[in-house]
Amino acid sequence: MKLRFRLTGVPPDQAIKLIEVDQSKTVGEIKKVVQKEYKLNPILAIQFIFKGKVLADDIKFSKIGLNPKADIITVMATQAGGN
Repeated sequence: MKLRFRLTGVPPDQAIKLIEVDQSKTVGEIKKVVQKEYKLNPILAIQFIFKGKVLADDIKFSKIGLNPKADIITVMATQAGGN
């Protein structure tokens, strides 16, 4: 199933991607797929935000209740640690 992801902090033409997602996988597993699609540096911490909530890594995507035609998952990539 293809879902829409929107990466924050990048130009609009690069922000939204349709990415093939296996709904039986966990959020943590799908983060790796999204990281590859957006070519994000592995040192970045990635969070998925859906309907104002940060999705925990251990929940299955099928449990979130996404509507593939209408919903967009926001992807936030931040550099972990440091100051």
